[in-house]
Amino acid sequence: MRGRFALGIILVVAVLAGLGAVSPSLGIVRFHVTFFRTKGHPEPAAEHRYRELIRHDWGTLKPLNAGLDICNKGGTIPGCYRASTKMITGLHAILHDLNTTHVPSRYVDGNNALRRGVQRLIDGYRTRNRGLAAYDNALFVNGNDELKAANADINSAWDRFPPDARPHP
Repeated sequence: MRGRFALGIILVVAVLAGLGAVSPSLGIVRFHVTFFRTKGHPEPAAEHRYRELIRHDWGTLKPLNAGLDICNKGGTIPGCYRASTKMITGLHAILHDLNTTHVPSRYVDGNNALRRGVQRLIDGYRTRNRGLAAYDNALFVNGNDELKAANADINSAWDRFPPDARPHP
């Protein structure tokens, strides 16, 4: 029984030494706890400004998004084209802000993913508008498919921000 206990202690110490938690030569036991892995370092003021920018920019899209209801059944082609064009303009403004604002170090991955998603939204609305202008239903549907994929990209982009300071649109 004592032999098994001693063997168990030796194995635990060996594993911990391999992980860097125990330094056998110094007899020191160290433990490191990490709640989440993130790049960079906290920049509270810059992160707050970035989150406020996101909140404001996404807020400007709410009325534009409501205007897209005209693209549903019962709407008109010219009305949908105008609403989509307004959305493209609003998304360009957001993309400009994302490209020109200071991005805190912990937000770089999330910001890059968000920029790609916003660009894909712009591309989807443009494709859809080309379909509307040409009376090409297949192109219109393709644009809608691009928009669905872009929205999925944006939803996953939020997960790329640190959980303790994630922007909420």
